[in-house]
Amino acid sequence: MADVAATNTTPAATDPKAANKSKGHPEGPRDTTREIFETVVFVVVLVLMLKLFVAEAFVIPTGSMAPTLYGDQVICTCRECGHKFPINAMENNQRVVVQHYICENCAYSSRDGEARDDVSSVSSGDRVLVSKYEYHLRDPRRFDVPVFKYPVEPYYAKEMQGMNYIKRLVGLGGETLAVFNGDLYTTRGLTYDWIPADERPKDEKDAWQFRYMYTKDMVAKEFFHQGKFDIVRKTPNEILAMRRIVFDLDRQPKSRQSVRRVRWHPAPHEENGWQMEEAGFKHTGDAPGWVRYQHIDPWDDGVIAPYYIADFIGYNTRDNSRPFVRDPREHWVSDLILDCTVEVPSQDSEVVLELAKGHDRFQATFVGGKCNLARITVADTGHEERKEMGSHETKITKGGTYKLRLANVDARLTVWVDNKALAFGRDQTDFSPPNPTKRLEPFDKNDLQQPARVGAKGEVKVSKVSLWRDLHYTCAWDRPTRKEKLFEPEPADFASCDDVQTFYIHPGHYLMFGDNSNSSADSRSWGQVPHRLMLGRAVMVYWPMSRMGVIE
Repeated sequence: MADVAATNTTPAATDPKAANKSKGHPEGPRDTTREIFETVVFVVVLVLMLKLFVAEAFVIPTGSMAPTLYGDQVICTCRECGHKFPINAMENNQRVVVQHYICENCAYSSRDGEARDDVSSVSSGDRVLVSKYEYHLRDPRRFDVPVFKYPVEPYYAKEMQGMNYIKRLVGLGGETLAVFNGDLYTTRGLTYDWIPADERPKDEKDAWQFRYMYTKDMVAKEFFHQGKFDIVRKTPNEILAMRRIVFDLDRQPKSRQSVRRVRWHPAPHEENGWQMEEAGFKHTGDAPGWVRYQHIDPWDDGVIAPYYIADFIGYNTRDNSRPFVRDPREHWVSDLILDCTVEVPSQDSEVVLELAKGHDRFQATFVGGKCNLARITVADTGHEERKEMGSHETKITKGGTYKLRLANVDARLTVWVDNKALAFGRDQTDFSPPNPTKRLEPFDKNDLQQPARVGAKGEVKVSKVSLWRDLHYTCAWDRPTRKEKLFEPEPADFASCDDVQTFYIHPGHYLMFGDNSNSSADSRSWGQVPHRLMLGRAVMVYWPMSRMGVIE
């Protein structure tokens, strides 16, 4: 019986065709056309599913997020300092020739015809990848960069479809957000139950409109003046993501001389031991000394005089219709970031980074393996009062080269050593914001004469020095007049933004501002974004290759 079973020669066991028949497989050649069709359908369905639920590519259409994200622009290389920056190349949805530019680093203003020789790399905008599933798993967060549909539907009447927009999320549902001194403040302590019924949205779908943010509400304004709003403070990564260049000492304007070339020089009567080098400074000796930064007026090519640091970016300097004049919408920026690299022979050498803001100067002193923070308040008479804020261990415990950074942003000091933020306690780094009843004004002895300084004692070499500013938010009536059909703001009966502006954000809605605050059509002119219109978070730029990177 065993032998018979081993030598069984039935048709099903020896004939492949018969075996296929017994297993239910049809005879004949495979249908390759059908297989190809099924594969194509599967791929198309998979791509559509990925696009609908996972990720999708978008093109940045405008410069409202510049220079974080580039819209339709050209890249300009300043002939004076070599700094590269984007310039807007669109007007009324038409590409235009860039006629002029002002370098955002060295303040060089181009002459007739020079702009055409200095611009290149025409681009129709960054290509970004958007995570569409993320907001199904979590709620949007402040300072995300989401893509969303414009609330008026359809945006394009002819195509009957909405327009995709991209901005930075600054306000969450249920909050009242305030813009003051370029910073953001929020509270959840306002209910707006005093608003008359005829001024409330009759339908929840209408709540996004500008008129329902109550930007002129005097109760909210008085609430702010009483100090009942909290300032919004950025994380170290958010500070770096939103900072803007003021001056890079490694990129000096080659045809200029003295202060207009380097902007840094020994402070009068405090210059002990300092020697200027080609792109930095060197200190010797035990006597403490200081070098200070002085800003240059980008609109005046002939006068050497201190000028306040303004919310100026090169992206907005294209103009094909008139010669440049001072922009009346410029605003003084008080939140600064100072970067440098120091070389010290030992931990006993002392280095001080200092940033000014109004009547205060804030110092980070690196000595003996520690970083000590201090606040110095200067009276109009010149009298100084010093207050120690906190101390933290650092890795500067021996001689070597270290990268240091100090930021005074959003009423908080942040310190980095070799690109790692020191973990100070909030009680050591945070200080009270400026008086909420009076707009902060630049103080001549600090903000004009020495907004940033570097001090030293002992042998210290300083290089790779750059000064940055924070993103400065402006009020709706302090921005350019817009005539676009779908972005008509509410009638502006405000003379200027000398005071606070508040925005109420309805539950289930978000407030969106462009990073290019002086030239952005955003929630300050058309309203909020309902959650139902949020498409996803922009996570990275994937094209052009030179711009590839994660979006912070």
